Amino acid sequence: MTISDWKKKYANGIPITLLAAHDATFAQIIEDVGIDGILVGDSLRHTFFGDSTTVTMTLDHMIYHTQAVKNGAKNTLIIADMPFMTYNISVEETLRNAAKLIQAGAQAVKCEVRDIHLPTIDRLVQEGIPVMGHIGLQPQYIHETGGYVLKGTSDVEQKELMHLAKSLSDIGAFSVVLEKVPIGVTKQITEAIPMLTIGIGAGPYCSGQVLVTNDALGFTPNFSPKFLKKYLNGRQLMVEALKEYKTEVETGQFPTESHGYTGK
Repeated sequence: MTISDWKKKYANGIPITLLAAHDATFAQIIEDVGIDGILVGDSLRHTFFGDSTTVTMTLDHMIYHTQAVKNGAKNTLIIADMPFMTYNISVEETLRNAAKLIQAGAQAVKCEVRDIHLPTIDRLVQEGIPVMGHIGLQPQYIHETGGYVLKGTSDVEQKELMHLAKSLSDIGAFSVVLEKVPIGVTKQITEAIPMLTIGIGAGPYCSGQVLVTNDALGFTPNFSPKFLKKYLNGRQLMVEALKEYKTEVETGQFPTESHGYTGK
């Protein structure tokens, strides 16, 4: 699956499917299912590290998890997040950081884009590094916004979102994530630009959708935002299975001789 495949699929009227994952096990399952892409998102600071913010993500950790995902999904388009403050610096340093993610196994990088970043994004694209933008709610700027709030509720915010989306499209970014944006605004952006739009909490009028795999499978406790649909109560199923294991070991039901080796 390549960026060209994404564009062809959506041109044929079929939305893109994208899931965020951070290890080889989930990556392999996602590839086996035929999901169009894997985002190695800095959301793994929540799901893997248990942090309350993505701001603590480092480039070294992102490289590590990108390598793990690549080992599990060798034929799926992989996009790696550029962590907080790894693309807000000089263009040269940004290029080096992005190159490390590409060398780790990603085919593209994702940046939470503001107007000030556009020249740097332009340079990345010119150097042949595919870029996915991210506008709307931007978790890396949570300390500024004060919470995971809906973006695009005012005329000023709506104009800024449209400006960023059009600018990214003109630069040559291949897609943009719209996070927690009103449905009507999402529809306007999708209809106004040729670039693919990927929604999360942005309604149905996008070129595709992304969810965090842990969230979609019900492994993330105490997390039920309006935009999330849980396709499995994974945490409860795992708890029940592990309780059964505990009981069987304690009562002598496992292991039996059939689980051992005779030496012959």
